Amino acid sequence: MPTSFGRRPGKKPQPQQVAAQPLSTAARGEEESASSSRLSATVLGKRPAEDAQDRQAEEEEAEQDDGLTAEERAANREAEQRARERRAKGLDSDDDDDDDDSDQDSESDDDVGPPPPPSNTTFIPSKRSDIILPPMSSSVTFRGTHSKTISSLAVDPSGSRFALGSYDHTLSLYDFGGMSSSTLSPFRLFEPGGSYPVLDLSFSANGGNLLVVSGTSEAKVFTRDGAEVGTCKRGDMYLRDMRNTKGHVSGLTCGMWDPIELGRFFTGGSDSTVRIWDVGTMQQGQDDLIVVKSKTRGNRTKVTAIRTIQSTLIAAGLDGSLAHWDLRTNLNSKPRGSIDNAHETDTVTSSIAVNQNDGYTVVTRGGDGTVKLWDLRKFRTPLAVRGGMANNSAHTSVVWDPMDGRSILTCVSAVPTGGSGGRKLLQDDVEDGDTGKALAGGKIVVLDSTSLDVVQEYPVSSSPIRLHWSPVTDQLFCTHQQGTLSLYYDSTRSTKGIILALNRTSKTSSTSFYTSADPGSYSDGSYPIFEGNTIDMAQSSSESAKRRKLAKIRQDPISSRIPQKPVDGPGKGGRIGAAATQHVVQTLYGGGTALMEDPREALLKYANKQGDNDEPEFTKAWKDTQPNAVYSKYSDDEKE
Repeated sequence: MPTSFGRRPGKKPQPQQVAAQPLSTAARGEEESASSSRLSATVLGKRPAEDAQDRQAEEEEAEQDDGLTAEERAANREAEQRARERRAKGLDSDDDDDDDDSDQDSESDDDVGPPPPPSNTTFIPSKRSDIILPPMSSSVTFRGTHSKTISSLAVDPSGSRFALGSYDHTLSLYDFGGMSSSTLSPFRLFEPGGSYPVLDLSFSANGGNLLVVSGTSEAKVFTRDGAEVGTCKRGDMYLRDMRNTKGHVSGLTCGMWDPIELGRFFTGGSDSTVRIWDVGTMQQGQDDLIVVKSKTRGNRTKVTAIRTIQSTLIAAGLDGSLAHWDLRTNLNSKPRGSIDNAHETDTVTSSIAVNQNDGYTVVTRGGDGTVKLWDLRKFRTPLAVRGGMANNSAHTSVVWDPMDGRSILTCVSAVPTGGSGGRKLLQDDVEDGDTGKALAGGKIVVLDSTSLDVVQEYPVSSSPIRLHWSPVTDQLFCTHQQGTLSLYYDSTRSTKGIILALNRTSKTSSTSFYTSADPGSYSDGSYPIFEGNTIDMAQSSSESAKRRKLAKIRQDPISSRIPQKPVDGPGKGGRIGAAATQHVVQTLYGGGTALMEDPREALLKYANKQGDNDEPEFTKAWKDTQPNAVYSKYSDDEKE
């Protein structure tokens, strides 16, 4: 409490008194009100107010310190005067001011956070100028190996080797070290899962092994050269509790290697489980598993995508759910965080990507035509949503910029003209043009990693599926629904990889097969493979030359080192043919005495001439132990 509370102010020097004059009633009232105000201020411990001139001087001094010009202060005073006049007339009230303030607050609240997603995919330039765009100035197209959708793509950490898997059941392995400008073909092509499509591929952290996930319930591990290492154990399909099974009991959907621990990998399947395997014990069963529980009927859902970062595993389900677990804890417990309706129900969340710089920012690619940004620390609502992204594939990728993490890349499927935008419509098992409608809209989109604003769009001729941006070579891989692979690069930024192959000429042929019917449709650094008969003629000429050379070698018995076949029909090459008069011809011309001689008699000519005192050659071993020969008591006839 102030010390001056209740005290009277000290005496001040009185001004010179003047003669008292009679006051009017109004003046007397003003004086009384002023004295009462001074008295109340004194009682409350406040300093009595100065006269009007002092107050005006203080206000002018405060106005000079507010940083405004004289014109601005005059405009403010006029605005305040008009507001007082409106309040005096009843045209404006404090309630209206409060409403205006609340409206302004609501507008400011709406401005907080990311902007809502637009209703279409109209190009919106980003305000950030520091985003690194992918290398798209030049491209190379790989075609002719696969005939259906290339559903899986894997690039080893060094960027020198990659693998492709397709719905035509085949897996192809490529190595840039064995390629040239005229031979962009795989060094290994085989069917890892029989008649099942290859759904997912993943190279280990050191690039030594390749995980192959096909439509079966058994994942396989191959070396980087294509030699099989082992097959995962299959679970008992008659057991209801998945924790009692040693492997997947239904078809697989996705898989990946542990980026930190070598030899450990993860697989997800339609049996609502994510299983953890080790290469050394995968034939006996998994090391651990996670049962993904759903709120749909049966409490099961199909796991459509998984991703691991450090000690966290993230999984998405067909029911639209998204959850993450800590691999260091008990995996039988509830997930650390889960969202039931992260994406629309009965749509395939095809891909999950994690920002490697922070480890907690996650982006998902939904089958409902959206891309959503999440924070694992506040796992409740998305940070940003981008709509209008058509997705007609269960394998459409979303990848983070490996350079600085400031952008996100994803694929937008080509949809039939007049269609539904690609929602809930999967076309992995059909080729472009088989839908009966013209397709349009396929493109690669670059998004801002904070707001998901569209930074850049790159149209492509077919529906893009898988993406991989190699940080080592700075080259972008993109698979298509028509069974081709596009490899984008920039000659000023990219290094090694496809650039080494294009600069290397073939030793067998100096003709380049990368020609185009329309040279103006490609850039100077683009090398699309011509779909005509150029490559077919080259392959057929090479194969026919090999066949002719092999047939010529087979005709020469010395070069082929094979025995001569019996002569059938007329004789040739100095050999007498087989006929009814064969013996007459042999008598006339003679075929040599060796043909008429008994081989047994010929061998006995060189046997030892045995006499009575001669020791047989084959019984000299018993000369000391059994000098006298002992024969059987029974003859052969008696034994019978």
